[in-house]
Amino acid sequence: MLSVENLIVNYDGLTAVDNFSFTFSQGCINGLIGANGAGKSSLLKACVGLISEYAGEIKYAGKELNEDRYWVKEHCGYAAEDAVLFPYLTGREFLNLIASIRLSDTEQIDKEIRFSLHLTALDEKAEELIVNYSHGMRQKLAIAAALIGAPDYIIIDESLNGLDPIALFRLKNYLNELAEKEKTIILSSHILPLIKDWCDPIVILNNGRLLKSYTKQEIIELEKQKNTNFENISIKLIDKA
Repeated sequence: MLSVENLIVNYDGLTAVDNFSFTFSQGCINGLIGANGAGKSSLLKACVGLISEYAGEIKYAGKELNEDRYWVKEHCGYAAEDAVLFPYLTGREFLNLIASIRLSDTEQIDKEIRFSLHLTALDEKAEELIVNYSHGMRQKLAIAAALIGAPDYIIIDESLNGLDPIALFRLKNYLNELAEKEKTIILSSHILPLIKDWCDPIVILNNGRLLKSYTKQEIIELEKQKNTNFENISIKLIDKA
């Protein structure tokens, strides 16, 4: 599990994450939603060490991030919406670079790359230079790289927007398989129906603060009680905050 306690992240005097506490459980896909500027990316960047100046604690299975950064890097896969890729490598070369860092067995590296390319429906684009990739293809590649080696912690931040139905279908099934293997998965997205369908629990972030969290069963009961869907419930909740 990934435990965040009293996390505060400031940028130039502005608070991006404001005293946030939550435990992202293993064995499930944890959803994270909120409006633009709610603090989702800042929270996740702090969790993977891209933001190192913060107050509070971030613990992976009891290991404090700033004390065990190398261990976290070994066990965590991260895909950002604005992932920095190497434009003059091909997709396959980029995945080979990532796999070579994470894995030592050549046969396993080749197998992982083939699987990741198929999973994200990039098979036919594997030999093209990344500089020629569309935005959606780059998002696919970032996700493929994050999943190399099936790390114990998988954090996907707004990387699903450009994925086609085939890639989404395969990715959903694979993430569920990883959840069944007790991986800790965090998925941030603006696509509320997708988050509702894929995730349990769902965390709502607003102005850097934890606004509310719901289990899937709580959402079902709330929809019946309010006689409306989760999208309307969550948007109204954010508007009132």
